Amino acid sequence: MKLRSWLREPLVHFLAAGAALFLVAGWIWPAPEAGRVITVDDAQLLEHLQARAQLYDEEGFAELLANMSEEERAQLVRDAAVSEALYREGQALGLAEADPLVKQRVIQQMRLLLMEEQASDVELSEADVRSFYDANQARYAEGARVSFTHVFFSKDRRGDAAEGAALDALAELQRDAVPFAEAGRHGDRFLYQLNYAEAAMREIAGQFGDEFTLALFQLEPGDAWLGPLESTHGWHVIGLRAKREPRVPPFEEIVGRVAEDALAEARSARAIAAIDRLMENYEIRDEAGGQ
Repeated sequence: MKLRSWLREPLVHFLAAGAALFLVAGWIWPAPEAGRVITVDDAQLLEHLQARAQLYDEEGFAELLANMSEEERAQLVRDAAVSEALYREGQALGLAEADPLVKQRVIQQMRLLLMEEQASDVELSEADVRSFYDANQARYAEGARVSFTHVFFSKDRRGDAAEGAALDALAELQRDAVPFAEAGRHGDRFLYQLNYAEAAMREIAGQFGDEFTLALFQLEPGDAWLGPLESTHGWHVIGLRAKREPRVPPFEEIVGRVAEDALAEARSARAIAAIDRLMENYEIRDEAGGQ
């Protein structure tokens, strides 16, 4: 039989098509043993780092990868392997078909699925929530806060005379026992607020400067005018209405917030445990050229 006529035989076409399908299937759907092996190399670690940070900086992340400790690298390899395992499991459930172009979405869908399956039925007793509060009080600590009003004297407007004007105003306000509510009738117009209620140190420092803030929190509240204190803008006579020291709110005051946090942490622990069990089905091979 001539070669040309042999190539026309239907059986030959069938065998060729079958061989092609076999090769494609072997490439797309690996054997079960191969599907349980996750090989991680440098390129995959770089891709994982950039995807996690949602930032493309191959050179920067390559340097970061090269300088990682063995412990950090091992954790990164595991993180990348977890992502790959979740992706494969998502493919097995058909999630990839729903969104085949975005691998990250499949991974996120698998994380959500694990969370729903493993953590949706988590229930905590009041004792559980109280125990969480006792173990995490630093998490709920609140810094010191002050409530005050002030009379302002601008450096820009008055120059070196601003401090003297503030001292004169302090003497007058104290002598006449001027109520704090009438502060607006005195001094210069201030860029920000005249009255502050339950203001934290960070807020005050952002508007007045660090030195003013530290001095302010050294004062004690009362009915008398205090100061003057210097800020980055000028000089201020202070009416300190109240000061609250740093504290941890009582459990009863924030029980709703604590319950939400405790439940979220319990659900997260369940999901992490589920991922750990999932990873027991995989062998991780680090073939990257790092340490």
